Amino acid sequence: MPTPSSLNGFYASSVAINTDKKWIVAIIAGDILVSSSSNYKGPVIDSDCTDLLKFFCERRITLGQWHGRDCEVWELLPEAATTEGFTLVELRALLMAADDEDFSLACRAVQLLDWQDKHRFCGSCGELNAVSDSEHALACEACKISNYPRISPCIIVLVTRGDQCLLARNPSWPANRFSALAGFLEAGETAEQALHREVFEEVGVEINNIRYFGSQSWPYPGQLMLGFIADAVTDEITIDGVEIAEADWFRYDNLPGIIAPPTIMSGRLLQQYIDEARLAFG
Repeated sequence: MPTPSSLNGFYASSVAINTDKKWIVAIIAGDILVSSSSNYKGPVIDSDCTDLLKFFCERRITLGQWHGRDCEVWELLPEAATTEGFTLVELRALLMAADDEDFSLACRAVQLLDWQDKHRFCGSCGELNAVSDSEHALACEACKISNYPRISPCIIVLVTRGDQCLLARNPSWPANRFSALAGFLEAGETAEQALHREVFEEVGVEINNIRYFGSQSWPYPGQLMLGFIADAVTDEITIDGVEIAEADWFRYDNLPGIIAPPTIMSGRLLQQYIDEARLAFG
């Protein structure tokens, strides 16, 4: 199946086109089983190599098509982790090193399984939902209600002040690990309203000149991260002490020891700012 080049070869769909060979994303308890017999360490396994894994497969869902072949997620029994030729990789570690294609596939695979697990029953009447044959939906026959995979929009923003940017640390993170500010949109809010509110609530800073950067799926458990860069109007930091343990301004060439890699949105925002700051400030 041909796909637009902007999709990087991956076409998200609930409908299989019944290709002779398939791509498989194998999941065990939320982590990814990858092939250890090749240089490629991404989440996709050729169906020619999955004969042994079939015996451990408890559930399979069509993810769509990847480079012309049907692609499925297989949920495997824990015993599959010891299958020769495969290695179990923690999901977060894989995402930190994944390219855009692998990132999308892994996120979709994990999110669809998690969504089915957490929406087995109708939220209106409590009856058991049935899996739709035609789309990714869980349908209640009694209520005639269809439930679709939940996606929770979040904003993430790098606030800048000339040659410095504002980074913060969550209380659960190790010392010297910092990231951009982020938070969920509230019901009725626009993304821009959420940006102003979250930044002010978390660090007491007011912002303007908001620039949209891009979006990225994030499977913990089903966020859509909307990335922005904004300028600071005020620069005095007052942390909330709940979501933020510490925050500070950092010059673009003197950043904390642990920052996000450029595979995830926080790292992408930071890299964009660093590139711009180098041109502007040398």
